[in-house]
Amino acid sequence: MNAAYKRCSDKRRSGLILLELNLLFMMIILVSGIYCNSVQGICKNCKKLLADIEIARAARYTEGILRRELSYNSTQVRLSKDYNNRDQIVCQKTFKNVRMYWYLSGNVMYRKTIKGTTTGINPYSDTDIKVLDFHTIPLGNEKIGIIMTLKDSETGLVRTRSFTVLLSNSSVTS
Repeated sequence: MNAAYKRCSDKRRSGLILLELNLLFMMIILVSGIYCNSVQGICKNCKKLLADIEIARAARYTEGILRRELSYNSTQVRLSKDYNNRDQIVCQKTFKNVRMYWYLSGNVMYRKTIKGTTTGINPYSDTDIKVLDFHTIPLGNEKIGIIMTLKDSETGLVRTRSFTVLLSNSSVTS
């Protein structure tokens, strides 16, 4: 009787291992299904995430240039309107007879530099990112508020970026 009992308990142990393996495979399938579903969701939003990153990079680039040029390299900053009634920034540089104009034209931000009789115009925004709107707000004698609305042309994602520029070497005139 003891030998029959021993054979029967061995069969139970082998059945238990088979049950454990089935549970393990079911858990692996469940976890991989959840993982694939989340990866698929991330891939669907990948273009939107990349567009958001590109807009943030273009905004930081434009903001950095405006901060550097207006804060340290100008002696006088004037906020005005161009002939299309759009905001523009006109600043007198620290170098003699050099003026700069920051303005928006055709959804691209431009910097026009006039040195004596020589004029140079440079685009200062990414061609894939369109600048839909550019507003300047005087916030005091030494502060300017700038609001830009940027759009990714591929996805249509629109973001508005606002920042304040503290003028270190100049003052705001109207």
